[in-house]
Amino acid sequence: RVEPGTRLGQIAGAREIEVNSRHHQAIDHPAAGLVVSATAPDGVIEAIESPDGRWLVAVQWHPENLTNDEVSRNLFREFVAEARRRKASK
Repeated sequence: RVEPGTRLGQIAGAREIEVNSRHHQAIDHPAAGLVVSATAPDGVIEAIESPDGRWLVAVQWHPENLTNDEVSRNLFREFVAEARRRKASK
């Protein structure tokens, strides 16, 4: 489940997405200044991000293995676009 109004929500364009979650560890509580942007049906935190405008999105699944998935491709596109913006601003 993706939280509406989050950067991940904008990238995903959906309230629910399917991911390849196969971890043996998970975030219990996000650090101060970060918010939960996605959770699994069992409540496991699947993504966190910074709400202060910085491009910081951390996901618990493996989008690099989901090359045919539109949300995963969008996540990588947005990451690369942000890297290019930062490089151009230096």
